[in-house]
Amino acid sequence: KIKTLREQAEAAQERIDIYEGESKRLEQETLQKEHEIVSLRNKHKNLDQELKDTVEKMRVLEGLKQDDKSTLEEKNITQSKISLLEQELENSDQSLRETTKNFREADVKAEYFERKLQQIESQIVAQDRKNEELGAKQEELLATLDELNAQMEDI
Repeated sequence: KIKTLREQAEAAQERIDIYEGESKRLEQETLQKEHEIVSLRNKHKNLDQELKDTVEKMRVLEGLKQDDKSTLEEKNITQSKISLLEQELENSDQSLRETTKNFREADVKAEYFERKLQQIESQIVAQDRKNEELGAKQEELLATLDELNAQMEDI
């Protein structure tokens, strides 16, 4: 019975090791996602500023409204640039939302494995207590058996 309990304790320790490894991996993944979010926010900010600058430039160009061919070409280029920047901004927003979602999912997984780790550690402590109690009982029973053997020899 003690051997079985030891095997269970060893199996529980192995599960703890696995969960700790998974927890560390998820923490690393979380850190990487956080860095990615910061990077995407910076990119988003830069794209937003570039969009604002381009829109302002377009307003200036529209204010001048010269029929000059070069002005019209620059306006068209600026408009296409704005379209591209708006698309990049939308893509950046989408990427930021997906990364944030992934970060939340990773965070939930990390919390789950932390709780699981705590559960297993509690089980190990309880199992150790049981082992100690069984050891004490075994010693008592051996002492009682020795007494009975001594009494039997006296008889």
